[in-house]
Amino acid sequence: MKNFKYLIFAGIALSSLGLVAQVAEGSIGYYRDALLFGQASSTYGNTARMQGIGGATTSLGADMSAAGANPAGLGFYNRNVFSFTPSLNMHNAQSSYLGSNVATYKNNFNFANLGIVFNNNKGDYTDEKFKGGSFAITLNRTNDFNNEVTYQGRNANNSIIDAFIQDAGTQNSSSLSGLSLSGYENYLISPVLDDNDVVTGYDSFVIGYPMQSETITTRGGQYDLNFSWGGNYNDKVYFGAGLGFVSLDYKMSRNYLETDFFYTDDNGGTQVDDWINSINVKDDLSIDGSGINGSIGLIARPVDYLTVGVSYKTATFYSLNEESGFTNSTNWNGVELDDNGETIILNERDFVSDLNIGQYNMRTPGRLNLGATAFLGKLGFITGDVEFVDFGSAQLKSSDFTVFADNQSIMNLYTRAINYRLGAEFRYDNFRFRGGYAYFSDPYRNNDNFDGSRQNLSIGAGFRTRDYFVDLAVVNMKRFDAYSPYNLNDGSQPLADITNRSTNISATVGFNF
Repeated sequence: MKNFKYLIFAGIALSSLGLVAQVAEGSIGYYRDALLFGQASSTYGNTARMQGIGGATTSLGADMSAAGANPAGLGFYNRNVFSFTPSLNMHNAQSSYLGSNVATYKNNFNFANLGIVFNNNKGDYTDEKFKGGSFAITLNRTNDFNNEVTYQGRNANNSIIDAFIQDAGTQNSSSLSGLSLSGYENYLISPVLDDNDVVTGYDSFVIGYPMQSETITTRGGQYDLNFSWGGNYNDKVYFGAGLGFVSLDYKMSRNYLETDFFYTDDNGGTQVDDWINSINVKDDLSIDGSGINGSIGLIARPVDYLTVGVSYKTATFYSLNEESGFTNSTNWNGVELDDNGETIILNERDFVSDLNIGQYNMRTPGRLNLGATAFLGKLGFITGDVEFVDFGSAQLKSSDFTVFADNQSIMNLYTRAINYRLGAEFRYDNFRFRGGYAYFSDPYRNNDNFDGSRQNLSIGAGFRTRDYFVDLAVVNMKRFDAYSPYNLNDGSQPLADITNRSTNISATVGFNF
């Protein structure tokens, strides 16, 4: 069965010609999964305290987030702790397409972080260099896929029918599949034959150019269940390691519509193409699976007012399952056609694809983090992280389909990224006040057409006592995407510029025992 996973549409963030040119011939589209799932970050699954300081956790300890970021931070604990972090994510998308602007939103409630720490230190007055350690079990939400994007505009240059024709090429109609087959079955395209009845291409008797619109809805997330331990040597060196079990659930639904076909007559006037009312393509994709990764870390205190940290999170090895399919519904206006001597009347034509089921393995890149924290006595601290990740190192394997071209596309498209996180916490009595900034650099190689980076701004506050603590954080994220509903070889496909903004509100409630 031919895999049509991403054959229908161009896809988010790959519409600029420079990027499309780097997609290896024969790629099905799994290279996009490698980036989408590889951009998982513990920033999403941090406690509100760490979210408030931009997610800069590498050189800090005594926080539940350390289990997923740098397990050495667990060595700072001297008590048992339980905490949970409910979170509200509010996503907004603004699209610009062929001169028209559309705004949409989607909200989602989840738990960003949930965990418990069991401390087993030897007390404050022991003479032993090794002070003991802490074991943590945590659940972190490392990625959030919930979003909705809508765009619309009149296209005076081409239609999705042009993509049907391009995909059909010079194949015989009996060889068509997926996208081009749906166009053929719905009478949107027909073969052009030479004098020897050889197919030289395809054409369409739809002559108008349409109003185009589409709504793309995504749902789901990634969770990382961590079992981590961190130890303390002489209150100077902290070290730790962890094992993570990842679950992934991703769903995407797209509803593409072309209506109101108009064309320009020989006199320059605008006429309605009244043969056709609409073309509606709907497709659904569902991916779920699990993975495993590991982490190690070290934090040192060379002087009382400074800590430095390093952590490495290994590649995540996934086993994933997917289902995908699409429908193409064409509404004709009672058109009469002569089909080999038989008169047929076209009204509603529906093409339903086969259900595509597949299994594949994926390795997403590892991450190296370096961090430092300067403590300002009882006033608080200033902290910063630098993260190194090579998105081009991701890799796919499958016995259901050939992954060579997609792996080549990963190497062609993606590059090394350096991410930065900065934050500060100021203390007043039992109160804490926080601010942070995070920058995630563009993962695309040779990308001069749009900015693929992301930025987070965060603020937070907290109240802490010996027995319990409450923290709040608000994180604002902004990123840009580019999207085309289909690709044409001459580069004339339309492009939607999308600005995604999200506001994440989190609250952590914790108890020391």
